[in-house]
Amino acid sequence: MSIGYTNSNDSLAPATGFTYRKAHFSPMAYLWLRMVNRTRLRKPYRASEEAKRLHATLTVADLHCDALLSNRDLLARSRRGHVDIPRMREGNVALQFFSLPTVAPVRAGIPWLPLDTDAMTPLLAAEHWPAKTRKSSCERVLYGASLLRDMEARSAGMFRLIRTTAQLDIFLNERRTNPLLTAGVLGVEGLHSLEGRVETLDIFYDAGVRTAGLVHLADNNLGGCAHGKHRSGLTPFGEAVLKRMEEKNMLVDFAHGSARLLDDLLACCTRPPILSHTGLKGAHDNERNITDAHARGIAAKGGVIGIGFFPWAIGSCSMKALLKTLVYAVDLVGPDHVALGSDWDGMVITPFDASGTVLVTDALLKHGLDEDDIAKIMGENVIRVLRETLPDA
Repeated sequence: MSIGYTNSNDSLAPATGFTYRKAHFSPMAYLWLRMVNRTRLRKPYRASEEAKRLHATLTVADLHCDALLSNRDLLARSRRGHVDIPRMREGNVALQFFSLPTVAPVRAGIPWLPLDTDAMTPLLAAEHWPAKTRKSSCERVLYGASLLRDMEARSAGMFRLIRTTAQLDIFLNERRTNPLLTAGVLGVEGLHSLEGRVETLDIFYDAGVRTAGLVHLADNNLGGCAHGKHRSGLTPFGEAVLKRMEEKNMLVDFAHGSARLLDDLLACCTRPPILSHTGLKGAHDNERNITDAHARGIAAKGGVIGIGFFPWAIGSCSMKALLKTLVYAVDLVGPDHVALGSDWDGMVITPFDASGTVLVTDALLKHGLDEDDIAKIMGENVIRVLRETLPDA
């Protein structure tokens, strides 16, 4: 099945100059991704005029999405999934972190399947990723990175892949006069994809990767994950990788880490970290979310915590639940250390897609937060950490 997307329904910029590509995948993959990446609220999204006014002035940044796995041309508006460039523009999302999950072990709810069954393999086959990506998590990172670089090349300068602070500053300066500009930061979700070699991190860096989480949905040779069997701490290999990441000015992502791993990372890291998508146990208690102590530890390091939009993180798929966790985080660590970490297109249901980000501004404003604090949460905190962490050039 071959489905081609055009900009025919992109009302924001019908003459973009973009070059579009076709996506090839099976009907089963198409239906599966459309089913799992849904939104709860119906469009049009409704926010107050005051929120719309404020939101238009913000530099909005989101710390996590998995849209590169959706096999859509993200330059074109789509009716499925959560993120594409037209919807980022509509929601005034200036900067989106694009993550590359590379292994997804089948486990919860299907006890008769072995834990090491990788759900990514059939999905990538259905999406016609190259054959070498079926067996190598390293190749999955490199191919996914090439997709984002290709998107940048086809965007006629309207989408930028941020690799350095110099590029970030140029983008932000130009966006002041052209709010349709968008940008992305490339990340990896789980460094099992290094396949046991610290040197592979240099290859990822050269491909454009600037942030990475050591673990994802299972323990690996770097450390234990929150949902893993052993939930161990940082291994000697993980410590070597952490050191190399900091030497290369890459952002260390604490997402999915076990409690012991978070303890070790906080003890070892010397630069501001991120936790890209999570909830807080104090607001919604489960194995996925982090403790108040870990949240304070990340804040003490100058880092930021991205609050997820999905039920596992916040308890239910609602604006009420999202606001509850955001406010809890602000009360706990202060407005300088809270950010958005949607997990859009991560096989989750969220209240809204990228076009509805004004709803967060509206909720925070109605709760009584002042405009300066809202600006920090909506993106300025992420911009600060990028400036403090990325290489200069």
